[in-house]
Amino acid sequence: MKYPLFLIAFILSFGLTAQETLTLEDALTLALENNYAIKIARKNQEINTNNDDLGNAGFMPSLILDARKNWSSESVNQVFLNGNTNERDGAASENFNATATLQWTLFDGVGMFYTLDRLGMEKEVGAINTKIAVENSIAQLLNAYYTIVLVKERLEVLNNSILLSERRKEIAKNKYEVGKASKLEYLAAQVDYNTDKTLVLQEEESLNNAKIDLNLLLGRAPSIQFEVFDEIDFSRNLRLDELMSTATIKNPNLLLAQRNKNIAYLQSQEIRAERFPQIDFLTNYTYNTSSSEAGFLASNQRNGYTYGFAATMNIFNGGNTNRRAQNAKINMQATELQIDQLTLEIESNISKVYTSYLNNLNLIDIEEENLEVAKENEEIALERYRLGNTTALELREAQVNLVEAESRLLDARYRTKLSEIELLRLSGNLLNPSTNN
Repeated sequence: MKYPLFLIAFILSFGLTAQETLTLEDALTLALENNYAIKIARKNQEINTNNDDLGNAGFMPSLILDARKNWSSESVNQVFLNGNTNERDGAASENFNATATLQWTLFDGVGMFYTLDRLGMEKEVGAINTKIAVENSIAQLLNAYYTIVLVKERLEVLNNSILLSERRKEIAKNKYEVGKASKLEYLAAQVDYNTDKTLVLQEEESLNNAKIDLNLLLGRAPSIQFEVFDEIDFSRNLRLDELMSTATIKNPNLLLAQRNKNIAYLQSQEIRAERFPQIDFLTNYTYNTSSSEAGFLASNQRNGYTYGFAATMNIFNGGNTNRRAQNAKINMQATELQIDQLTLEIESNISKVYTSYLNNLNLIDIEEENLEVAKENEEIALERYRLGNTTALELREAQVNLVEAESRLLDARYRTKLSEIELLRLSGNLLNPSTNN
């Protein structure tokens, strides 16, 4: 029975320690569903969508129902012209009144049309703000995801370095035991081996922190464990002129500034419409009944409707309309300046990031050559050390050079990928799959 029990124990232990494999596509899907910045932006977009309504723009009539009932008790002492009197204590009376009033604005200087256009533009602003939140969150996610890939690859480099240090330690130990090397050389190998183990522990901590950061962007608990098996791939085909031209028509921040300019214009037209008269159609239906234990009438009931038109025009309100119109014009000029400033900032940022992108591509080519040389140098140094033709210091130097060459190559690839992500974000292409090839 011990073999089936052993198999069951193995399967259970594997299930407990197995970790989720998180691909980049899975991470993007989770972020779009769970990221809090994206969720908040979508809620704000829903508000702007709800506000884009004919009633909110003033096209629809308003209907108000007012119903009231009152009771009273009072003492009455009345003397009539014919000499009769009416005196009563605690005379009760009651009154009920209900009115339904309908008001419909027929003309307000076409201000309601500008208001409707503004609400539609604000709806577009909500959609653009959501896109900005999505792009920023996706950019952060890509940075966090590839940071995990980078740290994991660094960890693999350090683990390979530990294997070399362990082999060197064994060679030094054997030489020391047969009297071909001093104990000092063996202890130095032990120190370098422990140093490499320390570096591995530090990198494992960095890997754990990087996973926590990614879980935060995915809206997940920090304790969720997962593995990534992707490599840092990047494009060599990005072109500066294409990025610049695309940014002018697709950068969401620039699109947002242009929409705000349109909103400023529509607001100025809404204020302009206030200078025209407003014509309303009014109608109401009233029902009133009252009764009293004292007075001329014991009961009274009335009901009926009235209708008509009302015209109102603001002749003078302390110059507030003129002031608001001037401020609206200034606001339009400010939005135009903001568009110019933002366009220049985007072009400047693209230029700087593209320069970094090209430099990192060149560094990758250089570091790939350096890595081949460092690998060959390390292999030669290890063999010479095994044969006793070189010192431990020279072997350690070759080992460190190999680790540094591999690390520089990984860093260059990582920086290239970050530059690519930022260029796609600035040009408004981050959410376009065709640009990621």
